[in-house]
Amino acid sequence: MSTAMVSSPGVTRVELPDGRIVWMVTKHGLARRMLSDHRLTSDSSTMGAMAPLASLPTDVRRIMERDMLSQDPPVHTRMRKLAAPGFTTGAVAAVRPAIERMATELAQQLRTGAEVDLVADFAVPLPTLVLGEIFGIPADECAQVRSWSDVFAAGLLPIKDTLRPSIMWLNDYAKDLARRRRAALGNGLISRLTADLDDDEVSSMVFLLLVAGQTATTQLIAKGMSLLLTHPDQLDRLRGDRSALPSAVDEMLRYDPPLRVTAFRMAVEPIEIESATIAAGDVVMCSVTEANRDGERFADPDRFDMGRQDNQHLAFGHGIHRCLGANLAKTEAEIAFMTLLDRFERIELAVPAVELEWEDVGIMNQLTALPVRLTSARAGR
Repeated sequence: MSTAMVSSPGVTRVELPDGRIVWMVTKHGLARRMLSDHRLTSDSSTMGAMAPLASLPTDVRRIMERDMLSQDPPVHTRMRKLAAPGFTTGAVAAVRPAIERMATELAQQLRTGAEVDLVADFAVPLPTLVLGEIFGIPADECAQVRSWSDVFAAGLLPIKDTLRPSIMWLNDYAKDLARRRRAALGNGLISRLTADLDDDEVSSMVFLLLVAGQTATTQLIAKGMSLLLTHPDQLDRLRGDRSALPSAVDEMLRYDPPLRVTAFRMAVEPIEIESATIAAGDVVMCSVTEANRDGERFADPDRFDMGRQDNQHLAFGHGIHRCLGANLAKTEAEIAFMTLLDRFERIELAVPAVELEWEDVGIMNQLTALPVRLTSARAGR
């Protein structure tokens, strides 16, 4: 990638070696505007060579171009409307008892008096088990689905050789799962989708939800717990007032969001933004990390404050492509923290914070392990 040129406050222009222009929006207000601007298309077929996965083989691109994130209205509207009932407040409330049960069972397996890894032993399996419940995935298949979802997320930006096999495996699995759920004549999310979408649309929708609902939610739980452990005043505050959990999760999402950037969009006509002009055919991305730390929008943006008010972070995006599973992800995180704090009186890092292991996978900075010591459990829990 060539040297980036700052063209305007809040917007960075980057010229790629192949001549493509990418604009990175870093200001909160500008990012919200861009994410709602109809002059930016998400349609991969319209983007053509500018599409983020344009370098992949045709068969792989065809799979990815059918998902909801790669569509504009009216196709996007139709697909989202069909999937949305599975993620409403009521739908998430209905699955809440199952999430609480899964979180409790995982917490019960955590050993006290010894070092345990809250990423591998808790934050990784919980979202996978939840999606298994929602999609009807057999328990013995969840780990493999999770593994390929992680490979996919790690291979996106920049594109790695591992991306194609992960796409093909997940697509084949999604198709097979859709066939099984259709044959079962159930009343779940996939069964509803199969009634109104063709096979390719169903598999692309399942593919998208499987990936989006696992890796990012794991990081929300893992990084959120690490924030609490490295900000003991906030941890004590939450232990004393569990009603603060929703605002605490929102602050975690603002302070260190699971995803660094939004998906690619392409300008279909010139767009004036501040003192810069985005030309038709240029690609636009928004830096969630920087927008969430914008001092013009958030007071004292580099302070982790779970009591922060009016916390309109962009961790779930904005506009018509705002994350469909936002409510589910936040609920999982709230239950995860509630379960751990209820069960263990003390949770302490087993290593200095500076020794925590992170992995840069492009679209996210992943916490790969969270070694802790659970020094005592409350009696009767």
